[in-house]
Amino acid sequence: MKILLIYPPFCSPSSMPHSISYIKSYLSQSFDIKIKCLDLNAKFNKSKFKEIYSQKYSSEVLTEFDKISRPVYAYNNKLVIQKKYPELFKEMLILIKKESPDLVAFSLVYNSQCFYTQALIEELKRLNIPTLIGGPAVNHNIYNLSTFLVDEHQFADYLEKNFNLTRTILKEVIPDFSDYNPNDYLTKEIVIPLRTSHSCYYKQCSFCTHHQSQNYREVPLELIKKTIIKFGYKNVSFFDDMISKKRLLELAEILKPLKIKWWCQLRPSKELLGSFKILYDSGLRSISWGVESGNQRILDLMCKGTNVEDISKVLKESHEVKIKNLVFIIIGFPTETKEELMDSIHFVEKNFNYIDLISTSRFGLQRGSKVFMFPEKYGITEITEKPRTILDEQILYKVSSGMTQEEVKKYHHRYLRSFVKINKIPKVYNYFKEQTIFL
Repeated sequence: MKILLIYPPFCSPSSMPHSISYIKSYLSQSFDIKIKCLDLNAKFNKSKFKEIYSQKYSSEVLTEFDKISRPVYAYNNKLVIQKKYPELFKEMLILIKKESPDLVAFSLVYNSQCFYTQALIEELKRLNIPTLIGGPAVNHNIYNLSTFLVDEHQFADYLEKNFNLTRTILKEVIPDFSDYNPNDYLTKEIVIPLRTSHSCYYKQCSFCTHHQSQNYREVPLELIKKTIIKFGYKNVSFFDDMISKKRLLELAEILKPLKIKWWCQLRPSKELLGSFKILYDSGLRSISWGVESGNQRILDLMCKGTNVEDISKVLKESHEVKIKNLVFIIIGFPTETKEELMDSIHFVEKNFNYIDLISTSRFGLQRGSKVFMFPEKYGITEITEKPRTILDEQILYKVSSGMTQEEVKKYHHRYLRSFVKINKIPKVYNYFKEQTIFL
């Protein structure tokens, strides 16, 4: 038996996929079967944008790629909606058929991957090749096309039940990045994605839809170390939503001797003060901070557990040891007023010297978040859903106070320059965050 694990188009081709790399390792140890990973996202981008890939890596090249790839992705998504084959579909299908798989499984991490996935699944059905789907971006439309599995454990159960396979005892599961061609990735050097834990240790943010039903468990530090050593890459992005100070210091201890560079995402809480020199010495070069707002009422409503003054101290201390600070700001959280939005602008202006890049986004209500489940607590008076063709319904809402969604859009556009002028590195790194370790 042979299983083909696919990471579909479209997303930035800057890093090898972790999801299918981990599943391959888990299943390879569980069963005596052939398994291969195929990153069609990287293959599509390498083939479609050959001229970009041929240029010497630089921020200008990344900016050019971002500019020309966005309309290409949008065009191909429209083709799928129109029931037409997207670009390079024949070539992508040939790569799949070449492996002669008995089963094809898709991992969807981003909503943008749903379109090409739908086209591929429908074609594989016509070829009588069974498919599976999994990942956080699987929506109801994709769900109805194939068998959905929550995680690697359900995958193994499925194989036992449907293919009469006998499971063996697992030893050490580390992601297997051996199937990928490093030249398929638009990056100065390969950055491997790793996680230090499953789920989130904090689980309080009211806008978050990740991990609520999953128990928090940490990946053994020795396995993280073995993965880095085995594949020999010197750059790592830890994509956990948050990492505690205790865990960060434990990581720093095992990473320092490996002489790598690394990036992570953190919540700017005061507990981190006093640790940044240790983290920098271990190779930490860039942090994406979930600041979200410069107004304390909004931070409290978001349940961030942070304080505006403490956030400033955290950014200052991180900057002073030469770590790049990338800051996320959410605009238009329910009941946020224009004056409170201005507090966020004043906050980033006040901390200008300590911020390298700002990433702003308008608040979007997500099914499953605390805001969605308890709308009255957040001033939401009405929720409606607008159907979409392939993606799940767009969720619209009205509020009893603060800016309306239309005003949020207007003010975001009006004050965007106030945020952008803070940037000291090109804004394209908002989409290639892990590559800020090279700057």
